[in-house]
Amino acid sequence: MTDSNHPVTPEGIPGFWAELRRAAKRVLALDYDGTLAPFREERMKAFPVEGVADHLTSISKTGDTTLVIISGRPVGEILELMGDIGLTIIGSHGWEMRTADGNHRLKLPSLEQKRMLQQAEEDVAKLGLEDHAEKKLASVAVHTRGVPRERAEKIETELMGLWGGGSPTREMECRQFNGGVELRSIGIDKGTILLQLLADEPRTTFCVYVGDDETDEDAFAAIRDRGYGIKVGRSNVPTRARGRLPDCAAVLEFLREWDHVSNVNQ
Repeated sequence: MTDSNHPVTPEGIPGFWAELRRAAKRVLALDYDGTLAPFREERMKAFPVEGVADHLTSISKTGDTTLVIISGRPVGEILELMGDIGLTIIGSHGWEMRTADGNHRLKLPSLEQKRMLQQAEEDVAKLGLEDHAEKKLASVAVHTRGVPRERAEKIETELMGLWGGGSPTREMECRQFNGGVELRSIGIDKGTILLQLLADEPRTTFCVYVGDDETDEDAFAAIRDRGYGIKVGRSNVPTRARGRLPDCAAVLEFLREWDHVSNVNQ
């Protein structure tokens, strides 16, 4: 446990909290799985770390921080796991948004993208992986968390080859994530949606994105000229983030200190 006298500081950004205190306007965007909530083999049991929702609620009430959750999960799953605490939630890597006031917006894949997603579902069925698959608005993911390592590696290698991993087309790309493989529609990702969110913010706004996965690298790259990307997890994994936190417990302490700074400024 940390306190306001010895707050957890993102590795690589020693002056982080001093900058936050000086900022009159702030944006804090966070991934969900592996950031606010530890991974679980049963995906719908991946609840946020105790205390996370309370700090997010408290931070949002101060009015000086715009809070956003950006996840690969559908918005409905985030609401089910976390509850509706009045935040903007962006799901499906940016293809759907539920604003803080409850409005839901969708962007639909193209006809060709829909056709390729349908083909991906057929591929999954042929491989007998339906129980591991998740169909989203603009992607198809196959989860291997909990699968024996040798079989998981075989599944991921097969899907990466089948779906052209590493060789994106104009319509689709195949990317590995922490615990699986996903075929995704090109055009929107966590980086593009983050830039859209920041477009109307003054250049002096203190902007932070916290995430743990390969899919968060798009956001880390996008925010480099506007603020800080903070990678959650092992320090030996290459990243475009400028700072690091070791785990979800550290993210909780990070939110605790952000909450403290925000309320002291009131």
